[in-house]
Amino acid sequence: MCYQMYLLHLLDGSMIEVSEDYDLPMENGLIGRYKNAEPNEILEFGDPIVGFAYVPKSSIVYISTGDVKEG
Repeated sequence: MCYQMYLLHLLDGSMIEVSEDYDLPMENGLIGRYKNAEPNEILEFGDPIVGFAYVPKSSIVYISTGDVKEG
């Protein structure tokens, strides 16, 4: 299985690395959720093993695409 990595660049200058299944349709993945979220909506990223991050859409300056990793 392959994972697409993303970096969320936040207003305070910090970054959060997020991954998702490479074969996930775009509308169901991170980019689709971001595009469809309201400006004040809180987005949830993570999993039960690593933990979760809750980020307001308004705090995300931009999203950059990272590596594709096998796992």
